[in-house]
Amino acid sequence: MREMKRRRRLSSWHSLCNDNGMRHFPLIIIIVLMASACGKGPTAPLTPPVNRIAVGVLSPPSGSAVVVPESYPYRLPGGVIFPRGSGLISVNVSMSVAQPVTWARLNVYLLTAEPGLGYCGQNLPDSPTWGLLPSGWTASHDVSGFQVFRLPCEVTGIRAMLHTRNNGLLTPPLPSETIAEATIPVRYEIRRP
Repeated sequence: MREMKRRRRLSSWHSLCNDNGMRHFPLIIIIVLMASACGKGPTAPLTPPVNRIAVGVLSPPSGSAVVVPESYPYRLPGGVIFPRGSGLISVNVSMSVAQPVTWARLNVYLLTAEPGLGYCGQNLPDSPTWGLLPSGWTASHDVSGFQVFRLPCEVTGIRAMLHTRNNGLLTPPLPSETIAEATIPVRYEIRRP
């Protein structure tokens, strides 16, 4: 008799799980998953990522005279080269890209208010390039090498441009070639002693 009761209990439990309970199991799992997902979405629309560039710490501070040592020769054509790490001018540039980019270069221009090109120097000896930048890429670079095309030069601003131009032209890239750019006002007088 005991054995029969035990078999009836096992049989009824087995039929409950397989016949009634288990056929609703996928439905229960779906309801639990949907309920656990509630309230976890964003509360505000996501801001799309953007390309950014920022010019940071400057050395020397704005308003300074940059005295070019006689040991840095002035060459015609070309001007005078401030080697990377010379300590004459240093600019920190931070960059980020929103979409993948196959190739990029950083150009930094020493702007002037004088007619002509609109700038008297560029980071030609210190113009880094990068390849295959993924979405969300960020970097920071200290630019300290410049080629100054004429002396004296009254610098009125610094313009940093991250761009995709790869054709050898030294002039500022076109808007269609520019990933991001930033300009800050500064005052430097670059001159000989």
